[in-house]
Amino acid sequence: MTYPIVQANDLTSMGVTITPPSYVQGVDDKNIDLLARLIMQWQAKRARNKLKTDYWNGKHKLDHIGFSIPPALRKLEEVVGWPAKAVQAHAERCMFDGFVSKNDSDDPYGIQRTLVENRFDIELPMAITSTMVHSCAFIAVTPGDVEAGEPEVLVMPKSAQWASGLWNWRTRSLDAAFAVNNVDDYGRPVEMTLYATDRTIRLHNTSTGWRLVDEHSHGLNRVPVETLAYRPTLDRPFGSSVISRPVMSITDDAVRTVLRSETSAEFYSAPQYLLLGADPDSFKDDDGNPIPVWEFIIGRINLLSKDEDGDVPKLEQISQQSVQPHIEQLRELACRFAGETNVPVSSLGVVTDNPSSAEAMHAAEKDLVIDCAAATRVFGAALRRVGQDIVMMRSDGPNEMDDELATLTARWRNPALPSVIDAGDAMVKLIGAFPWLADTTVALEEVGFTDEQITRLLAEKRRNQAMGSLDQLLNPKEVPDAQQGGPRQAGGGAEPDGGTRTDGSGQTVGQPQGAGGSDTA
Repeated sequence: MTYPIVQANDLTSMGVTITPPSYVQGVDDKNIDLLARLIMQWQAKRARNKLKTDYWNGKHKLDHIGFSIPPALRKLEEVVGWPAKAVQAHAERCMFDGFVSKNDSDDPYGIQRTLVENRFDIELPMAITSTMVHSCAFIAVTPGDVEAGEPEVLVMPKSAQWASGLWNWRTRSLDAAFAVNNVDDYGRPVEMTLYATDRTIRLHNTSTGWRLVDEHSHGLNRVPVETLAYRPTLDRPFGSSVISRPVMSITDDAVRTVLRSETSAEFYSAPQYLLLGADPDSFKDDDGNPIPVWEFIIGRINLLSKDEDGDVPKLEQISQQSVQPHIEQLRELACRFAGETNVPVSSLGVVTDNPSSAEAMHAAEKDLVIDCAAATRVFGAALRRVGQDIVMMRSDGPNEMDDELATLTARWRNPALPSVIDAGDAMVKLIGAFPWLADTTVALEEVGFTDEQITRLLAEKRRNQAMGSLDQLLNPKEVPDAQQGGPRQAGGGAEPDGGTRTDGSGQTVGQPQGAGGSDTA
């Protein structure tokens, strides 16, 4: 299977459109209609998604530079990477940490093996990054071709730039989805897959039109594609992008500010002089040719003769303009960008003379942490259905959803990313209040250990316990038997049943009356 690559000569913005197939041999009219609706929706969003991609990659060019930029400097390219910084700041805090269930918290149903075979730990962060750029991404679960070297179950993330779906408001899921598998040199699909509620259909474009390549039933009774949406709403179930219209506008303003700063630098890099009362012949060489102004500026010795009246020319230097106004404007734009994206200003390259304290840094990241926690909650609902599809699509999986599989939950790491010391101090206090927490894996998760680290720690703990038990069996310790009756020589005292024992100073205490000694105080 091939995968689409974004082509440099994508002609979508020039009006080049893709006509949906009206007939494909072997495909019924219902699926042809679904495919047509999906392609039209994909084309309607394609140009906008490409614009967001250009902002993310720093390739968007300004349409209106401004009248203050000289024509000679209008081709100067300046890039501000704030959109990419905002996307990565959100995506890097959404860290998936495996699946858990109500009854079995350690890799339920053996899903981890399927995830490893599909490199899910690498491709899910890519899908989350694509979600932050385009507002949503898709994850398709289909049977794999084991004979061709594929996993038994394929888990394929799809970018919204090359996929689309139809939302069902009643079932809160997709009615159908499609993805482009390969494109030609002009960005037109040559191979695509249609995902329906009962089957998956793969089509290929030939010189005679579209033809059916592969069709199989998945048996899920629902579309095997889930949507990862960022900030979905009732009106926008596919979410919104981090690169919103305000972000684009602020980025354009920042590029103009940087461009004005560079233009100003071209002027104040050379000093400006005003020469009054100079003889014009002073600016000519021996042959009468004008001396270039730049040679006059960088010359070590410059001679100016007196004018006709014998007066000495007066030389004045014009004060240079400062770049500080541009820096202040860029700082103001950074603050606006931070308020729009919840990214701390310090992450945008704006620094202060006094370094921020730990409390100030935590307060600056609070909105970003809340935003990412809300995003993982939405992502978790989609990943739960992905995990369920994986289990039911395996040859040894259940045919229907059982009660335990319904409790499958995606686990995420804390988006606040606390240090091990801070998390450990908090857990010590919790264990002091709830001692039984020390015997659970939740305590290790909250401290910040990954699933792999927890597995290794528990394995080493069990191994050490087994070695200790074996050592006790092979080398039992001799414990002296307690003396039952008979005299005991313990500091000159009597036996225990005689009612006497000695304290640390050798004094006999607890001696009953009439057993020797006096009972007088």
